[in-house]
Amino acid sequence: MVRNVTNYALDSDPSSANTLKADGQNPQPAWPSPQPGQPGQPGPWPGQPGQAGPWPGQAGPWPGQAGPWPGQAGPWPGQPGQPEPGAPPVPAPFGSPAAPGQGGAALQLPYELALPGGWEPQKMIRIMGTVKPNVDSFAIDVRSGWDILLHFNVRFKEGGHHHVIVRNSMINNSWGGEERAAPRFPFKQGEQFEILLLAEPTQYKIAVNNEHLLEFRHRYKSLKDINKVSIHGDITLHAMFMQ
Repeated sequence: MVRNVTNYALDSDPSSANTLKADGQNPQPAWPSPQPGQPGQPGPWPGQPGQAGPWPGQAGPWPGQAGPWPGQAGPWPGQPGQPEPGAPPVPAPFGSPAAPGQGGAALQLPYELALPGGWEPQKMIRIMGTVKPNVDSFAIDVRSGWDILLHFNVRFKEGGHHHVIVRNSMINNSWGGEERAAPRFPFKQGEQFEILLLAEPTQYKIAVNNEHLLEFRHRYKSLKDINKVSIHGDITLHAMFMQ
């Protein structure tokens, strides 16, 4: 139903091939991914010369930098108690009790996260799920009424065997141009994943499994016009929330 997002990795050449095969590319990190606060990139993102400290308005650096993630003030939702002083937060198991959408029983798809006040800049949506073994595709839609401002469509079997991540927007019932180039295809059948969607005034940033993947520039309307984010397809959804 959907297709498209600007994909230039901060340190990658956007002229990479449009369609990627999963075999032999970017091995999937073991789950869970490195925890917030774990030593990583000590300075700015690759390709960001002269960038001192976190990006404007962020509470902490984006994946790949040392320190907490944006908005990450303590343990993940559902994690009982506090970690010992100096220890990084530990994610709660998917079966732990938590607030709606933040871990526990699998969430029914399609799932919608309502944003009645719009999406504030520098706020982030975290999505945790597991790809089904017989997956065909799954998609995330950032919506404003009937318009789809960002369609992030992960396809495992395009043309019968190709893996591709298609990004697009649909305004006034008309699809725009697809964006397909990506530095890698980070999803695997039967494996767990974590997606982070960070909203900035001019673009979305998308990270998968604690690594920045790509960007998608706003084509129409502003963040305040967004009223929900939905997800559907061949996955098991464990958590989806804004922080």
